[in-house]
Amino acid sequence: MTYDRVDSILEQWASERPDLDASPIGIFGRISRIDRLFEQSMAEFLRPFGLTLGLFDVLAALRRIGEPFQAMPSDLAAMTMLTSGGMTGRLDQLEKLDLVLRVPDPDDRRVMMAQLSPKGRDLIDRLMGEHLERERARLVWLQAGEPEEFASYLRKLESSLRSFDGQGRAKGLDA
Repeated sequence: MTYDRVDSILEQWASERPDLDASPIGIFGRISRIDRLFEQSMAEFLRPFGLTLGLFDVLAALRRIGEPFQAMPSDLAAMTMLTSGGMTGRLDQLEKLDLVLRVPDPDDRRVMMAQLSPKGRDLIDRLMGEHLERERARLVWLQAGEPEEFASYLRKLESSLRSFDGQGRAKGLDA
């Protein structure tokens, strides 16, 4: 087993506060470090295309909803966990790159929809293939069936985190 910075932190806590069970740091510390490494890797991957991870997320959201590859900005914001203002900024950037068009909603011409341009569709199709290959290569150490098991544990952890408020109390319970 490889020794890492999180192991060092756990040893320090065990030495300084042996009365504490610091084992959650082994999980949450590594998740935090993995997230930073993933974001750095994605930034390097997307930089040659003039994209950020946020812009990539919008292109991917538009692509995966299918023909005609369009959505209302508010729906895209919900899909990508952004505010409407944040989505407007991303759509502005994507429009300048000719990757997204703003088109009127056929049901209500007062509403503008975001739509993948042909250039945007070609780019996201190419990038998604490369991105998934890169991710798959990083998971080669998992055995058959383990990716699904690992994803299941992560789903349970996310669900658990969503069930607590900022003070670590279960949501919906009176204090």
